[in-house]
Amino acid sequence: MPRSHAYPPDLARYVEANWPPGVPLTLPSELLEEALGVAFQASLTFEETRPTRFRLLLTSPAELPEVGAPKEGVLRLQLSEARPLNADELRRLAPAVPFETALIGAHAEQGKLRIWGVAHSGPAWLAPTWGGRSVVPNWTYAPIIHVTAPGHLAVRCAGNLIGAIERGLVVDATLDVFDSEWLPAMFEREREDVRATHAALQARGPSPTAVEHSLVGKVGQQMLRRAIQLVRGAHHGGLILVVDTESGRAVTSLRMKYRFDQDEPSHRYRTLLLQILNAVAETTSKASVGWADFATNESAHFAALEQEVFELSRVLANLTAIDGALVLDKRFGILAFGAEVSAELPTPERVYRALDAEGRVRQPEAVENVGTRHRAAYRFVNDHPRGLAVVVSQDGGVSFVANRDAQVVFWEQSVSP
Repeated sequence: MPRSHAYPPDLARYVEANWPPGVPLTLPSELLEEALGVAFQASLTFEETRPTRFRLLLTSPAELPEVGAPKEGVLRLQLSEARPLNADELRRLAPAVPFETALIGAHAEQGKLRIWGVAHSGPAWLAPTWGGRSVVPNWTYAPIIHVTAPGHLAVRCAGNLIGAIERGLVVDATLDVFDSEWLPAMFEREREDVRATHAALQARGPSPTAVEHSLVGKVGQQMLRRAIQLVRGAHHGGLILVVDTESGRAVTSLRMKYRFDQDEPSHRYRTLLLQILNAVAETTSKASVGWADFATNESAHFAALEQEVFELSRVLANLTAIDGALVLDKRFGILAFGAEVSAELPTPERVYRALDAEGRVRQPEAVENVGTRHRAAYRFVNDHPRGLAVVVSQDGGVSFVANRDAQVVFWEQSVSP
């Protein structure tokens, strides 16, 4: 793998060969190939200028749980008369069956695939992408085909990617920058500072509890994930620049049109983070606590703290709605918005597309092939190697841009499971 010019039959064979052991794939080979072929054709269509996006669930309605409660199952809505599975039907149904909350159900009838109805899942399955402590529900091991863009297909089982077609290749993994080592390493100093502040507060009590890196880093990751998804949902695009404030050059290379006072409200994230760390520490007598201690606690207080973090994500997303960049420091303090990257900064002669999460495998790309946001991000990280840029395109694409080994590298983040 990978192989160029892959098509649905290639993906069907790959899925069959890599289906999880112990989980029966009850759909015959020819029907899996047929379903992928129809989904591929539907991905190339539009409904009133909107690209066709949907999830196609390949199982009988009788195999779904009858309970329709959140996190326990789906609300199964069965048509009184099944419809043929073809690209036109999928195109017409997609607007009424939103990708984020519902699936089109199909199964075999007399050797042919037919659409039996709609399964409403709710958005809880999106928790890894949107951020949050929610446990991802699983109510089926049947194959689910995701159609996210023209020619982009993915097959999943219980939330796990089995195989996908992207850019004409069969791939078996999505690129998630948040799983990398280089991204958290950029914030190591700030993480240690927070842990030291928390330790000083805990030292005043009778049984101090330390916090692990996983908790400090994951809270910030969840906030940033949610902010990115809110910008994507607004369909206006945006640019987020994270500066290392110890480098005065980073600030002088930006024209910050709307600056904020550097007080507690603009640095509210740090306040919330310390509140979370202290709240988690107060619930245990353990020597240290991590992300799992926060994620598994179902108290209303923890839910309220998480909601405050997500409301801060909304603030960040809103500030990207006008021309210019939102500027944050590495503690996620809000410095300014509507900022311009100086046009006098040199544009790198070449940038590199990362083909893996760590950016060890790179492919050179021309700078001229991108828009103004991407070029501004390239200039920024070229001039400010300890900074980070996140570009959200109007079409929903997300790119992380960083300076790695004196090269400007960008990662096209996978944004939907």
